[in-house]
Amino acid sequence: PTSSIVAIHGLDGHREASFTAPNGVLWLRDLLPEALPTARILTYGYDARTHGENRSSQTLYDLSTDFVGKLSSFRVHTKSDERPLIFIAHSFGGIMLKNALIHAHISHNKHLPAHKAVEVSSYGIIYLGTPHQGVDLTRWTESLFRSLSTTIQTGDLITKHLGLHSETLQQQIAQYSAISGRYHTVFCYETYDTASKNSSMDHVPVFSAVVPGAINTQALAIHKTHMGLAQFTSRDDNEYDVLMQCLLQMFEKAPSAILK
Repeated sequence: PTSSIVAIHGLDGHREASFTAPNGVLWLRDLLPEALPTARILTYGYDARTHGENRSSQTLYDLSTDFVGKLSSFRVHTKSDERPLIFIAHSFGGIMLKNALIHAHISHNKHLPAHKAVEVSSYGIIYLGTPHQGVDLTRWTESLFRSLSTTIQTGDLITKHLGLHSETLQQQIAQYSAISGRYHTVFCYETYDTASKNSSMDHVPVFSAVVPGAINTQALAIHKTHMGLAQFTSRDDNEYDVLMQCLLQMFEKAPSAILK
């Protein structure tokens, strides 16, 4: 493999189910290898349950550092710690990824060289509906629970960070802006409302999904719902083709860019 592609799901997601369309197609497994046969394709699963009796007790910091640690250990174990990295992050997975890259940036070569190597090897990022500026939590949780058909209260260890213009997210934007220019970034946002029983809404508005003024970036409208951003039914899906063009460009340029 010449590069690794790492997919990260969002809140209440699953490393496979979140990327599986209603017709059963898991595009990371069923479609992507044909387009990029030399890529190593990975999905990262973590406990981000916000409802039910077994809600996650991990904080955003815990999840982020755990991700860097596990990814770096895997890369060392498979002797691929110099291989370029391309990330696909859906929703909250992008918030966790940004924290992870900030952690990798401040890691020291002498003390945590494998963590530092994650930053050095990272080339491209595709954010799928990531709420960089936060969301209206009242509407978010209401719609989320309707879609899940549950009335259990939400745990706040994670979701408290996702409020519109929350202090945590504003601090993250400030810290991440210092390093974001080194990555080729695509901000994807949904154009279809997520239907609920009583109303329809965008889970993540455009102003939150696209960071204004960021360099080395582009914004793409994906004509799907929030959950649909990470799901494609076939290679004939027009939105899959849009995303694939971005991935192909990143995959082609990553090896030479990282070597420099």
